[in-house]
Parts: sequence; C-alpha cells; structure tokens
Amino acid sequence: MLARRVERARRGDPRACRRLYDDHVDMVYGHCLAFCRGDAVTASELAQESFARAFEHLGELREPDRFSGWLRAITRRCCLRWAEDRRREREALERLAREPDEPPRTEDAVAQVVAEVIEACPDPALREAATLFYRPPPHTTAEIAGRLGLSQTAVTTRLHRFRAWAKRRMLRRLAEALEEPG
Repeated sequence: MLARRVERARRGDPRACRRLYDDHVDMVYGHCLAFCRGDAVTASELAQESFARAFEHLGELREPDRFSGWLRAITRRCCLRWAEDRRREREALERLAREPDEPPRTEDAVAQVVAEVIEACPDPALREAATLFYRPPPHTTAEIAGRLGLSQTAVTTRLHRFRAWAKRRMLRRLAEALEEPG
C-alpha cells in the first residue's frame, strides 16, 4: 500500500502526497524536535524542509516501500546540516568576539576602499556612474545624468545595480573570509 501511494505521489497525485505527509509528519517533526532540543519553531522549519526535499527527490527513491526509512534519512541530513550551520555561526561569532576592536577608519582609508570596489566592478557603465557619485567631488544624480547624457532614472538604476553588485561581492568575500581556517 505504501509503495502504491509513493507511485501515485510520483505521478503528481496531491492526495497521495498529502497522505504520505499525514502518515509521516509526527515521526519527522518528533525527530526534528528532539534534534533541536525542543525548539518548536526550528523543528517545524526542519520538518518542512525535510518534506520539501523528499517530495522534490521522490523520483530518486528506488524502493517505494522503503519511503519511511528514506524520509527518516533525509530528515537526519536536514537536521545535521542545520546543526553544522549553527556551529559555523557560533565559531564565526566567537572569532569576531576575540578580535580586537579596530580604531575608526580615517576618511582616506574609506575613500581607498570605495575606490577599490568601484575599480573592481566589471560593468563600465556602472563603474562610471559610481565614480561620479561616490568619489570627490560628489555629483548629484541630476548632474551625472547631464554629464553622461542619460535620464536621472537611468543614473539611479545604474547606481542601484552597482550597489547590488558591490553587496554581492562583499558578502562573497565575507563568506570566504569566515570559511578560512583560523
């Protein structure tokens, strides 16, 4: 009966999926709740992630009658990933807590960082708009628009795109720095 329900769920039958969920939710939630030491919100999120992964990869299950054990293994991996993420976060916070406070940066140092970020931008149009906006003497978006022959909206869009690019770059660099062995 379980194998037939799994096969129907594979074919997209929502009732079969719901029945699989209903039959296993207590087991999955209980495992997650025990793993995260009674944190009901986290347990609920982990259970949802476990079911989402299971239904997403249902086609990979070779023996449909072993769905319960397969789901239990997926749940365990989700919980272990969660625990590993929490461990990394704690370690990163501990490293930050041990680092001495840096003195406030001077305006020259900040200007140097801004210049480096602008120069690293691969898009010349974004780099040009950011240079005019962030480097001295600062220009307004209206002044930049007049200088570049663009509309003010186009300049604002370029500046938003530059900021988004810079944010992604900095987040990648921060993640890489936190991954390095201490």
